[in-house]
Amino acid sequence: MNKKCFFPFLGVKTLMAFADVLYIMTIVTYIYQKTGSATYAAIYPLLQVIASLIAGFTTPLFVERFRFNSLLVHFTLLKTALLLALPFLFPYISDHLIGLFLFIAVLSFVSGWAKPLLNTMVPKVVEKNHLVTANSYLTFSNHAVQLAGYSFTGLVVVTYGEILTLSVTATLQGMATILLLITLFAVPNELPIPSQSKLKAIKDGWVLLWNNKTIRVITIMDMLEGIAGTIWVGAITLVFVQEALNQGADWWGFINSSYYAGTILGGILALFIGKKVQANLIQSMAIGSFLFGILTFLYGINSIPWLALVLCIMMGPAYQIRDIAQQTAMQTSVSTDRLPKIFATHGILISTIGGISVLLVGMVADFLGIRFVYLFASILICCSALLSFTLLKFQSNKGMHTKSYS
Repeated sequence: MNKKCFFPFLGVKTLMAFADVLYIMTIVTYIYQKTGSATYAAIYPLLQVIASLIAGFTTPLFVERFRFNSLLVHFTLLKTALLLALPFLFPYISDHLIGLFLFIAVLSFVSGWAKPLLNTMVPKVVEKNHLVTANSYLTFSNHAVQLAGYSFTGLVVVTYGEILTLSVTATLQGMATILLLITLFAVPNELPIPSQSKLKAIKDGWVLLWNNKTIRVITIMDMLEGIAGTIWVGAITLVFVQEALNQGADWWGFINSSYYAGTILGGILALFIGKKVQANLIQSMAIGSFLFGILTFLYGINSIPWLALVLCIMMGPAYQIRDIAQQTAMQTSVSTDRLPKIFATHGILISTIGGISVLLVGMVADFLGIRFVYLFASILICCSALLSFTLLKFQSNKGMHTKSYS
């Protein structure tokens, strides 16, 4: 592994993740305190989904016009500038929710454009045979930040106020930007390869996704697991805690914390068995998904609170092994110049299915009961595991973990 490139990039992702948690918690907490409405507070994630969809469709247009490094730097600098301005603007725009929502929308667009480029950075700074290890580090740091951030940020906002918290957010984002510039010094600034038309540029990602067997199957797996993943949306988890476990809202926090703790353990485990995962990507996807599905089924039929915590912790390693293997398979399935379009298209599908799934799962919970939601999710996850076996014949023929598909 090229430590001079990777560890600065790990710092970039960690600082950005921490900044995002602080920003999200500050904005959502403020909106809820100001309005007392969960509906208004829910507008933030809705804006993020809409911005992600539009950004996903338009990212290929930027990729084909500008060099990769230059594009990533400009989007990151723009996001940093917006976050630096926010503590100064907040007293003025926060009194008018429309102004605040407009600012959130603009920042969400910029983040949506930058995300596929940041995801593409991993195979640019890490050799293919070290991708699993690199993804394990990134996953570990991301979930550790989320566990710490979501556990304590609400208290920090209430204690120290929005302005100070947003100032810390801007500082973290600024530090991440500096580290990104350092990282990009060692990454070749690839020339764009323009298409014949804007429509073709937008279609390229969809064509690549459909024609590439590996990415197509992984995307379908992610869509199935995206539907299943809505069982961890706050309201669904809270209903399960109250109706199935007969516990109060404090156990809602315990469940979330134990799940994040499990994902951190999963990241650590992946670091130790990285070489085996790297050599057996498809098998790792299948085993991880099956274990995750079985544990989700057991969680859904369980009524013992402490056992629910244990099952959540056990889910973490299973989910992480699956997720890291899938991410690595995607990164090695096409050349890096095509990855931004692939990640943008993949993001559109996952964001869309996620938004629809929240409504679908809520309706299922209302009509069939909260336990059925978890049983349904476990079936979807196991179906995803079965799909991974359709790729096994390609592993031996094309060496998915060492060569690229076209």
